Amino acid sequence: MPGVLQGRPAEGAPLRRGLGYNRGVANSYDFSGRVALVTGGASGIGAATAERLRAGGAEVITFDLDPSADIQGDISRSADLDAAVARVESEHGPVDVLVNSAGIPGESLHTVDVRDDEWRRVFAVNADGSFYACRAAIPGMVSRGYGRIVLVASIAGKEGNPMAAAYSASKAAVIASPASPMSTSTTWSRGSRSGGWARRRRSLR
Repeated sequence: MPGVLQGRPAEGAPLRRGLGYNRGVANSYDFSGRVALVTGGASGIGAATAERLRAGGAEVITFDLDPSADIQGDISRSADLDAAVARVESEHGPVDVLVNSAGIPGESLHTVDVRDDEWRRVFAVNADGSFYACRAAIPGMVSRGYGRIVLVASIAGKEGNPMAAAYSASKAAVIASPASPMSTSTTWSRGSRSGGWARRRRSLR
């Protein structure tokens, strides 16, 4: 993840390509002086990402439904994301890094058995939430000429998973969304271990 986030390489740390893995060793980057907002940061990948960012010196604020998060909120509600970004900027300073890790797998169902409400529930969290988080954070990044955004997706979004139509389609939406004009240029990097792809944001100008 730090390889994707592209902070400043820590002093003396070796530079490596891809998602930050080389012979099992993760990249080390200096995020001192940076403010990071991590959605889904109370558990799983989000919590691990928050920990790595803190280890790199970032001030990290987590956003999650879980009350243990720094900011409790529902990512499927755009108002909650707008309020979270506003609160972070008011209390901690501008959001330099956004990691959207919040997501749900949905029920394991055959496509014909997926109910309307289940389809919308998964999309509301995975796709809508990812968009809401970006929309809330990007204006400040553009105005400052700096920002890093990581949208956590899945290989399911590229190849599809069985019994997971809603999840696969929602993650495909997450993968595709940075390709639309959002004042960014992007490149792809491939992780040697996960085999997954991550879209790397290079500029927010």
